Amino acid sequence: MTRIAYTRYTLRLEPGARGADAGVAVSPGAEPVDDWSGAAAYVRSPDPAALDYAHPEAVDLVRALQPAGWQEADGGHTLTFWLAEGAEAGEPAVQALAGLGALGALEVSRERSGWEDAWRRFHRPRVIGRLYVRPPWYPARDELLDVIVEAGLAFGTGGHASTRQCLEEIQVIPPGALLDLGSGSGVVSFAALRLGFSPVCGIDIDPIAVHAAAGNAALNGLSPTFLVGDATEPGRVLPAADIVVANIALNPILRLARRFAPGADGGASALRPAHLLLAGLLVEQGEQVAAAFPGYEAASRREDDTWLMLHLKRVT
Repeated sequence: MTRIAYTRYTLRLEPGARGADAGVAVSPGAEPVDDWSGAAAYVRSPDPAALDYAHPEAVDLVRALQPAGWQEADGGHTLTFWLAEGAEAGEPAVQALAGLGALGALEVSRERSGWEDAWRRFHRPRVIGRLYVRPPWYPARDELLDVIVEAGLAFGTGGHASTRQCLEEIQVIPPGALLDLGSGSGVVSFAALRLGFSPVCGIDIDPIAVHAAAGNAALNGLSPTFLVGDATEPGRVLPAADIVVANIALNPILRLARRFAPGADGGASALRPAHLLLAGLLVEQGEQVAAAFPGYEAASRREDDTWLMLHLKRVT
């Protein structure tokens, strides 16, 4: 079997550093450091109530390359990504790599053979209540509800606390029509269908995530609806739902609150779901979010040291 050769790119950025101090350092044959975390590093943006990437412009360029994998380290100031050999030759890739080189020091090295296997070994199955969330190279377990998620560019493999919190909470809510906002890889949508929710619709602002979710739907043999768009926009029509899961972070959740307010414009007044599961929040943001949704009260909450999932139930 012929293996695909990969090139590893490491972009080192300094806070505020751009342009003149940037450069490209090529180190053929350099042995990369073992780090298969694949975890996105989030930091506080200038708005202390918001979470964002440390270098969103660089992240956008990396994602535009559609790499085989990517990750952040050093508080988001180091980006590492992998391209299959030859993928760097096309004009869009040349422009994106040039843009990254203008933002920081871009180190380039040939990745060692077997890299992709090490990446896969990090992504292991997770038992979350009645659910078995697994990558496709692990077998199903007959006693658990099977959810397959291919590790890729889209957020949501069941590993992040906010995703786990949502997956736990939907197991204690009566099934109904479910709307998955910030659907990412589609893991919550697939789990909901396995649990008996129907219909299920996922919406994500990132077309790459929606494409990945469609591929995961095929792996699962499931047919949720996935749409590209910003669900917080007042004029966007949202499907009716009994349950809304929004794993997206504080600021978009606050914008969403205006859509669910009684008498809101843009047709949102007709959308008053019985349950709201709001995640991607910091623990200390819970009171602010609960106060932003009139006509709802806190039914439960799930938290760890950092992350909060708030379950609000409609009372009026």
